[in-house]
Amino acid sequence: MTSQYLALHQRSILAQGSLEQLVTQVKSIDQNIEPIVVDTETCQRINIDWQGDAQTVLDKLSPKDAGTSNKRGRPKLGVKAKEVTLLPRHWEWLATQRGGASATLRRLVEEARNNAKPEDIICMQQQQLDGFMLVIFGDEPGFEEASRALYRNSKVSFESAIANWPAELKTFVLEKFNTLSALHNGEV
Repeated sequence: MTSQYLALHQRSILAQGSLEQLVTQVKSIDQNIEPIVVDTETCQRINIDWQGDAQTVLDKLSPKDAGTSNKRGRPKLGVKAKEVTLLPRHWEWLATQRGGASATLRRLVEEARNNAKPEDIICMQQQQLDGFMLVIFGDEPGFEEASRALYRNSKVSFESAIANWPAELKTFVLEKFNTLSALHNGEV
């Protein structure tokens, strides 16, 4: 499934869709706008260099953002080499595992991701939504109250705090809140 994004400008949704669709939509509206872009799933901000026409902007996207890679190795998997610091006993144990250290670490990480406790998922998603709200509404009335209500899972307080936010963004954060609330209540 292709990731979906929002382009936000002046506290409103300017465009949405894949990165390619988003860049094309934004550039067709105004060549000089430089909106904030967020991943709709994770609420993570994506940095885009908006200088140039749509094709120039798309050409400058990182391989990770564009979904491609020109690097050697396993580009389709998005493999990255990074340093891992472990104690000697950990390295000794990893050396005895099937597939070596890297394969074992990948298996352990996948197992942890697949078996994440609901509390861990809730905490991660709360932080993602709170980060999104901070970037977009950090200086707006209601942000502090909304943030507190988010962590308390208080829908009434949350709705009250965001009541004066722009409708389409209010809908977006409320949908995220409702998903989290369902997790809190064991409905998912």
